[in-house]
Amino acid sequence: MPIRHFDIFTAERRLIQTSAVTQLKDTRLGIDGNYWLRKIVLKENTVAAMGGLPLRLTASIEKELEGFKASGIQPIFVFSGLSILRKDKPFSTEDSRPSHRAAGWDFYDRGKLDLALSNWASSSGIHSAELLNTVLSILNKHHIEFIRAPYSSWAQLAYMYTHPKQLVNAVCGGSELLMWDIDKMITSIEFEKGNYHWVSKRTVLQDLHVSDEQFLDICILAGFEYCPTFPPLSTSHVSFTFNGVHDLIKQHKTGFNAVQAFSDNPTVSKTNYIDTFCRTRCAVKYHLVIHDDGEVKPLNIDNAPNDIHEFIGYRLPDELYYYLMRGLIGPQSINSLVSGVLIESAPLDNGESIEYQNFLTQLLNMRTQTLSLLTQPLHPFYKTRKIASYFWFEPTVEQIMHHQPTEGNATTRVDATALNTIYEKTSSWNVTNEFVEAELKHQKTSVIDIQFCIHAVENETKAQKTITQPHPEQPLVDKNEIVANVLWKTLEIRDFLTSSKHIYTPWGQALSMALKSNSSLPTQEALLTVLELVRFQVLTNKEYSKTYSHPLGDESQKKHITLLSRAFSLLPMDLKSAPWSGPLNRDLLVFNSFVKALNRSYRNLLEMLTLSFFLNGLVQKDRDDYYQIADSLPYLADVNVALGLVCKHYLERTVEGQSAAEALASTEKAFPTCHSVKSDLEKGFAFWKQLYTAIESLDKAKSVEKSTFEMFQGANDWLQKVKF
Repeated sequence: MPIRHFDIFTAERRLIQTSAVTQLKDTRLGIDGNYWLRKIVLKENTVAAMGGLPLRLTASIEKELEGFKASGIQPIFVFSGLSILRKDKPFSTEDSRPSHRAAGWDFYDRGKLDLALSNWASSSGIHSAELLNTVLSILNKHHIEFIRAPYSSWAQLAYMYTHPKQLVNAVCGGSELLMWDIDKMITSIEFEKGNYHWVSKRTVLQDLHVSDEQFLDICILAGFEYCPTFPPLSTSHVSFTFNGVHDLIKQHKTGFNAVQAFSDNPTVSKTNYIDTFCRTRCAVKYHLVIHDDGEVKPLNIDNAPNDIHEFIGYRLPDELYYYLMRGLIGPQSINSLVSGVLIESAPLDNGESIEYQNFLTQLLNMRTQTLSLLTQPLHPFYKTRKIASYFWFEPTVEQIMHHQPTEGNATTRVDATALNTIYEKTSSWNVTNEFVEAELKHQKTSVIDIQFCIHAVENETKAQKTITQPHPEQPLVDKNEIVANVLWKTLEIRDFLTSSKHIYTPWGQALSMALKSNSSLPTQEALLTVLELVRFQVLTNKEYSKTYSHPLGDESQKKHITLLSRAFSLLPMDLKSAPWSGPLNRDLLVFNSFVKALNRSYRNLLEMLTLSFFLNGLVQKDRDDYYQIADSLPYLADVNVALGLVCKHYLERTVEGQSAAEALASTEKAFPTCHSVKSDLEKGFAFWKQLYTAIESLDKAKSVEKSTFEMFQGANDWLQKVKF
């Protein structure tokens, strides 16, 4: 959230200036990454109804990068890292997004698409943080420089801009940047028009007739991401304006005097606003940034107080901040550790089903495993730190995440044996490059992925080679061996491989059989996800407790379509860079919430396991491929429900009596955003065959209930009759 109404104020006062882009040639331009994304990513309102990423994301980014290159500008993108410490309780402010999403679906069901899209647009379907893995992957592909700040990108950009060595020559971002020591800020660049817009801080101060310190107070009281608007300025009786905040400061001279004058105001005392104001002011003035010597230190270091942890957060090792900066890991799990809370907001479908709410409780085990990996190499303070998860449907219920083997209760604890396995210095997975390179040659591949790791231990003889290593304490050096060991350990933690002999469990055997049945398909992540969802018993043909529509057909056909369309929705489609056009379905979005929650939990587990390898000294630390390691791990991006929608539409046409050819033609016409409905459905059929192979393996091992096997068997038999 930018400084409230500041953009309106600068526009009204004509403080925004325009210059030619040619003036920026040969400039090292520091860019607030999140602000830039919000500016260039065109709004796609159907994301709130489909999940996944905006369909025009890659095209929008690459068009911008072409503009920078053509103009001779060297962009350096700075993204925000950890969140600063907040004192407010989880869900203390009302979340209006679910009501907008529900209204959108209500309008959609009544055929009022424009109103549906308008409401979905108001529901903030996707945030910059959810795009970031994909965005960084695109930037890396184009060799564009980027970093992640320890905390705020604004403070980091200010440090880079004012550095004696001029780490950047200019900065581009939102109004918040002016709260730091920045005299000129670019707000936008229009490559097609050949100009850019900018604001001079000195001009703003002169127009307001205030000092730097007073301007900071005005911005804080107006409200931005760190601090809400000063309550007396935003009531039903008072219409908020930026000038109104300015008048308040002119009257009271300082922000502290102003809030102190209203200390008896119920809205001020109830929200503890004076404390929030003081903490926010300190967070701006003494923000932590990474310095050019690699240390994380405050701005204005000579005057910084000793209690920075009170308004920024507890200190972490510089090494961890460095890995965050270089893109090796993301901030989500670390934020949970530092803040002491993991907040689960309502998903895109609003999470009204009992099954999804129970699923989140089941996921606590995996998320606790992830936290244990993070805390094990850290200071003992973090090992005993209380961390609780809060769900939107039970906002006052504290789910303690016991990441120590001696604590907890049966529902939220990782048992002691499992934790001790995680805590071990993974010496049993210190598989060196000699084995990895030989196996790459044997498998005739150059890619380390789930399929490679599963095939590498396909029999006891090969598995034994991953245990008996000539130098078990030798640090891993090559990127391939690091990625392989992380994936192997993840598969062990998730019970696809055994910890002692590195051989398949029944679930690992099922995954192996599925991958072998068609090794050319890019379905590894989807197969791992689908087996987890089968194990969690949420991939079924049954309606969830909250159902919004029903497929066509008789009762058995409806169940088959439900199961098949859910399974197909795990695969990404080849879609055009254009707004989505075609039918939507809220029930598939419900299933997508399970997928999204699981895949993100997997990604966090992979990242914290990688971090554990580094912090425990199991790998060579001094390197230049940190991001390449992260980019090689699975679950970079969320998947949408497009192929599930296409599958459902096709199968329903066959139920209506159309031939396979007629059903395909009808589906192609209904989904013009798809490049090739036929080839994507064929990919879905092949994926289903892989999945069914895995289910047969689990049935033989008696690892799934007979009713589960019969459910998949029935859907498989029916699909053979109706597919083209």
